[in-house]
Parts: sequence; structure tokens; C-alpha cells
Amino acid sequence: MNLATKATIIASICAFFLAVVKFIVGIASGSVAVLASAIDSMMDVAMSAFNALALKKSAQSPSQRFNFGFSKIEALMGVVEGVLIISIAGFIFYESVGKIHSHNEIENLVASVWVMVFALGVTAGLVGFLSIVAKKTKSIVVESDCLHYKTDCLTNLATLIALGIIYLTGWHIIDAIFGIVVSLYIVFSASKIIKKSLLFLMDEALDCAQVETIERIISEHSGVISFHDLKTRKSPERNYLGVHLVLSPDITLLSAHEIANDIECKIRRVFCQEKWEMQIHLDPYDDQHEEISRL
Repeated sequence: MNLATKATIIASICAFFLAVVKFIVGIASGSVAVLASAIDSMMDVAMSAFNALALKKSAQSPSQRFNFGFSKIEALMGVVEGVLIISIAGFIFYESVGKIHSHNEIENLVASVWVMVFALGVTAGLVGFLSIVAKKTKSIVVESDCLHYKTDCLTNLATLIALGIIYLTGWHIIDAIFGIVVSLYIVFSASKIIKKSLLFLMDEALDCAQVETIERIISEHSGVISFHDLKTRKSPERNYLGVHLVLSPDITLLSAHEIANDIECKIRRVFCQEKWEMQIHLDPYDDQHEEISRL
């Protein structure tokens, strides 16, 4: 079991525990904010479980049917997760507006405050752990999970502040106002992860700076006359590169292979923190116009 999968399992356990505690206190106190936070935690449980399955599937080796592997499952889950986060935000917004109209008050305010203090501490620790794992593994699923718990942490903090103000002033409408603000922030945050996931699914090219570095490595090689049809794309786990190199028609096959291998090794050394899959085509002359005419 890899580190990313372990992280999603730990996140699921923590979210389930927090959801149970919040539900008990929320029902007992009648706090809409605490119940909304509990529902948010339950969604985190479900999504962390889906993420664990996605990571397990995406880690499988390429098959005869899926030659490039299953890494896009991570990006697909990122889209699904982002949509669900926005749905949660919509529920929080709806409940908050409803509370403004109903003027309901929290019955057991002290218990609600303490459960949110506890939830905030656990969630903050979980966010720190997932952030470290996301940086090490570069997994979009773990990054999505981390976003989940960052928004959950913000929700817990906002709810706690609202409960504190209510405790001091008796203004129960503050709870609803904080709920509306948090729901809008969650929508903004979720849109970022959806956008990033969609770019993976649409085979976005590598950053311009990376492409320019690759072009420089190729053009500076003494054995390369020219190159064309340079294409790149990225997935959550690796980068893909394809290019046609124009070499002298008089060199041996071994020399041509060594040139291509040398360029590939230089690219891997420059971007040593990333995994690569390269397809380098060798041409005895520049045939790009012929290739364009065949399209």
C-alpha cells in the first residue's frame, strides 16, 4: 500500500469519527451549523473512500485495452469531488438562509462550542498531514482530499467563531451569516480543483517554461539538424513527450539511437523530480509538410 492510499484511509477514519461526534452534538443542541458541519464530514468520508479506490485503480499497470494506464481516474475523481463540494456548499447556504427566516436558537451552546474546538484541532492536524503527503506524492486525489479538509477546517473555524459570538451577544443570526460566507468560499475553492482536473482530462500541454527548456536541449545537440511535431501532455503521475528529430541520412542506426537516448537522458536529468514517457521519431529529412498534408 503506497503513501497516498494510506493517507486517504487515515482521512476517512478521522472524518467518520468527527461526523459521528458532530451529529450527536448537533441533534442534541439543535444547532444547524453543527449539523451542516457533520454532513460535510460525512461527505468527506464518502469521497475519501472513493479516492482510495481511485488511487488503487490508477496505480495498476497499463493493460492491453488501456495502453496508457489509468492515471486519468485521479483527474476524473477530482471533477466528481469538486462538484460534490459545491453541492455541500449549496446545502450550507440553503440551511443558513433558512435559519435567518426561522429565527431558531441553539439549545446547548456550550456543547456545540466544545465539539467544534475538538473538530478544528483534529482537522487542522489532518490538513497538515495531507499537505505533506500531497507534496511527496504529487497525487491530485490527495490534493483534493487536502482541499476537502481545508474547507472543512474553515467551516469548523467559522462555526466556532459564530458560536462564540452568539454565546457572548445572543445574536443567533450570526451563525447563519457565517454559514453563507463559508459556503461561497467553498464554491470558489472547489472551482479551482475542478479546473485543474479538467485540464488533465483534456491533455493540457506542459508549462511553456518546460517546453522551452526541452526545445533548447534538442536544438543544442550537435547531432540534430532540426526537429518538429513536438507535443506534450501531462497526467497526475507523469509527463508525456513526442517529437520528430531530423538527423543526417548518412549516420548509422546505432548513432541515431544514441542521439535520441542522449536527449531523453538530458530531459530526465533536468526534470528529475518528474516521471516521463517519451516517444522520439527519427527522420532522415524534414517531412513535416508531408505529415501535415496527410492530416
